[in-house]
Amino acid sequence: QRFLPLLAFISKGARGQVVSLSLVMLIFALGTSGASLSLANVQNILSLAGIPIIICLAMHQIVIVGAMDLSTEGVISLCAVCAGFLIKNPFNSYDLGFWVVPIAMLIGGLTGFANGLINTKIRIPSFIATLGMWWVAQGLAVIIGRGNAVKMLDIRFQNLANGDVFGLPITFIIALVIFGILALIQNRTRLGKYMYAIGGDETLARQAGIKVDRVKITTFIITGSIYAIAAILLLSRLASSNPRTGNNMLFAGVTAVAVGGVLLTGGVGVAVKEVFGA
Repeated sequence: QRFLPLLAFISKGARGQVVSLSLVMLIFALGTSGASLSLANVQNILSLAGIPIIICLAMHQIVIVGAMDLSTEGVISLCAVCAGFLIKNPFNSYDLGFWVVPIAMLIGGLTGFANGLINTKIRIPSFIATLGMWWVAQGLAVIIGRGNAVKMLDIRFQNLANGDVFGLPITFIIALVIFGILALIQNRTRLGKYMYAIGGDETLARQAGIKVDRVKITTFIITGSIYAIAAILLLSRLASSNPRTGNNMLFAGVTAVAVGGVLLTGGVGVAVKEVFGA
């Protein structure tokens, strides 16, 4: 019983990512005479890893059902710009405080809903549907923001993105919370089982009575909502929003998913591997 947690961890298939991460840490530790393992540096790495972890966890859901989401950068930019005008700023009198978080998640969820509908009802492949949504969302971000950088005047958000709890960066803690929720969904709920079944073989899943379209749309909505959380954290870290907030987020997310060992064909992969992959 003493070794059951270790065996359970190994059975999840994350040992490859853990070994790789350990080797990288060892090489840098030797190359820097141990300086890379200093507490300040480790805290900095965890803080920087928080947002990529959140993004790759969001993508991971879509990949599991055998689809692809390329709308990441556009959705993040759109959510960040909208949130920037709703948080205390020099351009208008809006000051919704932390109420902006569920509003941004609603916007992200709506883009995910649109992605899901286009993919399942119009039968456009997810690669093309989400690629189009990327530029639609990016265009809306430019129109709404008019190309301006909106300075955030609510210091609470800056403290959120740059703060820590007992030395652990808040962004990393938020990423771990999201990981816990998604792992629970995947392993303990009917939705999670259906996601893996659809990714494994969509035709067999339909024959088994699974409402494939509904599960896919729900998954896209969850992913869009998580993108919004990443947008809020990026906005808070930069203390301003602009239509380019989400730039360069897609490649990092896809890379983390691949490094995490998730099959891009769907049906295989667990959330814990994405954390180490990021």
